[in-house]
Formats: sequence, structure tokens, C-alpha cells
Amino acid sequence: MITDRLALEIERQRKALADLPTSFEFPLFNSKHALESQRRSNYRNTAAAAREISDNAIEAAATRIDVVFARPQRLKAYQRQDSVSAIAFIDNGSGMLPVMARYALSWGAGTHFEELGTIGKFGFGLPNASINQTTRVEVYTKTRDAEQISMACLDVSHVKQHGLQTIEEPVTAELPDFAERYLDDNALTFQHGTVVLWQMPDNLTYRMASPLREHIVEDFGVVYRYMLGNVDIYIDGTKVVPVDPLFVTSGARYYMPEDQGGATTTFDQLIPVRFYRDPETGGRHLEKVEKLEDIVQTDANLLAVGAIKVKIVRFPVGFAEYCGAYRKPETDEHRRFEIRKPRRGMSFVRAGREIETIDAFPRSMRDKANGLGDWPLLQGYAYHWGIEISFEPQLDEAFGIANDKQNVRPIEDFWKLLAKLKIDEKLRGENAWQTQKREKPKPPKVGPSDEPTAAERAAALADSVRGKRTHVPPQDQEKVRKQLELEAQKRVGISAKTIEEARQAIEAEAKRRPYKVDYFDDPNGSFYEPAWEHGWVVVARVNRSHPFYAALYGELLQLEGAGQAKYSVDVLLLALSKAELAAEDELTRLWYEQQRKAEWSPFLGNALKVLAQTLRPTGVEQGDTVREVPDEQGVAAKAAE
Repeated sequence: MITDRLALEIERQRKALADLPTSFEFPLFNSKHALESQRRSNYRNTAAAAREISDNAIEAAATRIDVVFARPQRLKAYQRQDSVSAIAFIDNGSGMLPVMARYALSWGAGTHFEELGTIGKFGFGLPNASINQTTRVEVYTKTRDAEQISMACLDVSHVKQHGLQTIEEPVTAELPDFAERYLDDNALTFQHGTVVLWQMPDNLTYRMASPLREHIVEDFGVVYRYMLGNVDIYIDGTKVVPVDPLFVTSGARYYMPEDQGGATTTFDQLIPVRFYRDPETGGRHLEKVEKLEDIVQTDANLLAVGAIKVKIVRFPVGFAEYCGAYRKPETDEHRRFEIRKPRRGMSFVRAGREIETIDAFPRSMRDKANGLGDWPLLQGYAYHWGIEISFEPQLDEAFGIANDKQNVRPIEDFWKLLAKLKIDEKLRGENAWQTQKREKPKPPKVGPSDEPTAAERAAALADSVRGKRTHVPPQDQEKVRKQLELEAQKRVGISAKTIEEARQAIEAEAKRRPYKVDYFDDPNGSFYEPAWEHGWVVVARVNRSHPFYAALYGELLQLEGAGQAKYSVDVLLLALSKAELAAEDELTRLWYEQQRKAEWSPFLGNALKVLAQTLRPTGVEQGDTVREVPDEQGVAAKAAE
């Protein structure tokens, strides 16, 4: 069997080699397969790919970038008028020499590889991002001194299966019609700059212009928040405004001053660091620089010197609030929360441009043992605080920046550095603060009332209206009689002189209070249990350990003026208890019990847990302290009444 599999693999190789032309020169990348593989680059969405084109424009000293959508001139089957048929990225930067436009469409054609402090570096952005979204990208460009516009093109469908593939020579061309119309409509000229055209894009996150515009505007507002003062960006006519996900930048969207209830910066520090190679092991390390004079620039093992800025921000209660899973944000508080939802964690900003927010800190026992820190678990309360790490490109290797600027993978020494500065401890403190301020107290543990409650009296009066009282079924009469006798015996010598006097007192109490609501605690029990109490009293026992109590019953106890709602629930439970207790047919009684224990209670418990998570996406963090509410009889009695 193994021999057959080995032979099969060799046969596959022979078949692939047979397809090669006789003049095959074995290029570093095989054209068709390599491009198809690159089309699957790890861009999360259209906005992430569009950033690459905007990055290039900013590097080319553009002061304005317009992302323009074209609509179809003629609708195809199932196509809508607002669908996007092409996207043009128009900038007023330096433009490119014609040969440079051709060169820029190849991989690795960057011009900033050896320069520090630039956004771009690797020369992958333009071709990589473009073919991720479309099969044909055109680059129109003009320098300030050029008389005409040049156009270079990369069309995946024209790439040969094998062999050397080159970018065709640029040609003189006019801008696409829809781009020209946009410039005219907005009184803009194209004296110099570049237009990148995604023709018939087939991998857009949204096909319709309206949601695609909103998608890119929101993303760019956050990613370029520190750059928008130097460059104006318009998405299909809508200007991008800065959005600081920490909400501490004056002038940014949804900002509010601290003294008016806005966010508070609790930590803001610039940390000088050096990135170096261990001469013995070859390992790369990052450490804080204590004294700048200790830096030896001639050290062959010194890879980079720079600074890391760490900023921690706290949101007060009510500043960013969840509005529900299926509701549209209606207030600034809701909109802030929507911005925070995909950015719960540590934000990394490189050269003023956000790269990624990572939502998983090193938390394993091995991580802690290796000094990487004791970081909080990022659950619900992490929406209400934020941390931002800023650095310059010379530290790219320390942060594991990939060529598409989509991901950050810091080396272990980065976490060790923050742990030594007690940043992990500070974030745990932020979690604890949010827990203390935001965690709702557990509902009070209510006990039975000494006097008949409104619900119990209502149930008794309902029997009077019907002219019928609840009778103990034959199979329970002996058990109830024994309960009565035991209770009567307990009272002799305490509240009664004789057994007969005790029996009469119990029967009188039953007539005065034929229904009663009581409570018990059983994490594995049903949400209520029916019971006969001495003297033939129908008792509905509410389980304080079931989610029903915390999610509904306990909530009603804490709401001001919720007496009628709480008593209505009591009446419902008494009605269910009465129906089960009074059933004379044994099969009917078993059905009630089975439904209550195996169907109603598990379903209710799971549904209420899901509901709580849906309406309030907050969680108790590991290590957080949850406030306990004391079981005070005075509070319980007041709530019951």
C-alpha cells in the first residue's frame, strides 16, 4: 500500500513536469499558480486591502486621496444600480515615472526598503492588495513635469500558465470616464498624482456602494486617525474623520473631555529600547534602555534603537454602552461601543498608522513561568478600557510586522518588557475597577413572609370566587396527615398546651393562609417545586440557585415599584404548583413532574443564560471579585411585601 502511494506521488510529479514548455527557465515564481496563490492573501476585508493603496499615496506626499466607486452603465442579470463595478483611488501625490509605474506592479518593487520612518517598506502592497480584490488593476500616473498620463496594467487573466511573466510597457492614456467626471464634479484637477483602478472587482466585502462606503470610512477613520491632519481622504464623496478607539484625542469623532465624563488616560509613557542580537546564540532580544550613553552605535549586534509608547485609557460607566444584538446604535454611547467591539485588546500603531488590535495575551502557565506577565482575560469588561502601543518601523522585526502590514506578532521579550514595567498589573487593575463599578450585585436571597403576601391572598380569593378549595388527592392524604401530626407534636409545650390545641391552631393557619411562597437553594434543581405543607397548604418553592431567580425573580425584587409584577409571578407559580399537587391521576402527576424537571427548567435556564449574554455582553474576569449581597431578613421581608 505504501509502495503504491509513493508511486502515485511520483506519477503526479511526472504529469506536472510534462506540462512545462521545453524552453522553461525555472523562474523564482511560477506565473499562474503563484498569482492565484497571492490572490488569497490574508487581507481581512476590502478596507484592509484599500489601506495598501492609501499607504502608497501618503508615502508619495499626497495631501488628498479620493476613493471613487463606479456604478454599472448597463445592468446585468441580478445586478443593482448601486452595485460597484470599479474602484478608483485618486491621489495628488508625486506621481510615478512611467517605468516606475510598470515596476510598481511587480512584487518587491518598493522604494523605501532601506529608509526608516516610512509606512511602506516591502513593495508588496500595490500588486498584492489589488489582485486580492480584482483580476485587473490599472495604474494611471503623472508627475508634475510630465505632459501626459501613463498607464501600466496587471491582468491576472492574461498571465501564462508557466514561464517568465513581465509587466507590459506603459502606454499613454486618459483617466477612466467615471474618475474624470468625479474630478470635474468636485472642481479638482489632475496635475500630478496616481490613479489606481480596480476594474470589475470580484472579491469586495460588500457589493453595494452604500455599505462598502460605510465599511471603508469607519476603518480608515481609525487606521489613519493620527495622519488625517496632513491628508484628506474621501470615500465615494464622504470625508473620513479621525476616530480614536480610546476616545482621548481632541477633535476625533465621539471624543468627550474628561471633565465632562470622557475617557481618562491612566498611563502614558515613552520607553526607550534597543533591539539586538545575542552574539553567542544568534537570538534577537528587546530590552529597555536605562541610559542613552550606554548605547554603542558601532556595536555590530545592535539591530535598532527606538522607543515604544504605551498608553492605557479607562472609560467611565455609561461612556460606551451596548445597545443590543439586533438594534442599530442610536446614541454616541452606543456608537463608541460599536467601535470598541472589534478592538477589545491591545492596539498597535506603526509610524502613526494602526496595524492591528490583538485580543489574546500570553496567559499559559509556561508564559507566566517565563516572565511574560500575568495578563487579564479579555472578556466583557475589556470593552471599557484600552491599551495602545506605538512604535516606529525600525522596530518592525521586534513586532513581527509582515509585508502586508496586517498582523503584529511581538517577540517574547516585548511581553517581558511590559511585565517588568508592571503593565500587566495595571491592566488587571483596570479590569478590577470596571468590575467594581459595573458588576451588578446579586439579587437578595428572599425568605418567606411571616404574613400572607398580596399574591397568596389573591390566590385564596380566587378559590373563594370559584367556590372550591384545593383538596389533597387520596394518595397524599396520609403523608399530609403525618406532617400535621409531627408539626403539632413540635408545638406542644411551646405554643400549645395539648396536641389537640396544636392541631386546631395549624388548621386555623391553613384556612387563613391556604397558599404560600417559600424558597430553597439547589443548583441542580428545577426553577420551582410544589409541596404540601402541614394543614393542607399549597406551597410554591422558588429555587434561588436557578437562573430564573437571578434573571427574572431577583431582578423584580430590586426594581422600584415592581410589586405587582413580582406578585403576578408568584400567582403563576402557585397556579402551577396547585395543578401538579391536586392531580389525582398518577400519570398526570408524573407528566407534570417530568415536564417541570426535564423540560421546563433546563430550557428556561439555558434560554435565560443566552438572553443575558445577548443583551449584556459582559463577563466576570478571572481574578475579579464579585460583590455579594447579604441575605438580610429585613431586606427580604420588605422586598416580599
